[in-house]
Amino acid sequence: MKKKQMRKNHKAEVRIPFPVALTYILIFAAVFGISYVWLCTRCNQLGQDIKELETAQRAVNARWINEQDRWASMRTPANFERTLRRHGLHMHLPDTRQIILVRNADERLSLAYNSRDGRKL
Repeated sequence: MKKKQMRKNHKAEVRIPFPVALTYILIFAAVFGISYVWLCTRCNQLGQDIKELETAQRAVNARWINEQDRWASMRTPANFERTLRRHGLHMHLPDTRQIILVRNADERLSLAYNSRDGRKL
């Protein structure tokens, strides 16, 4: 008897069928919406990262230009001589007898050394 009552109770319920197609559309819309929000957030974050890296690049380029200018000014003859005097170094150009000549590759890369007497070694 209980089975009959259960059947009757089941039949007494009012069921509104929920269409499967609408379920799929709602799931698709939710997934699409979440993906869209994630992509927007990711793009914004990448944009901020690019801006920070460009700022760092500009700073490094400015430092590089400053260092080039400093190095160019240090290499001028006046500054070079001033630095030599400051360190107590007495340098002068070598005599022609002290110069080592490197011959052309056509001559089998032989070296000619000038000694103090002018003889080749």
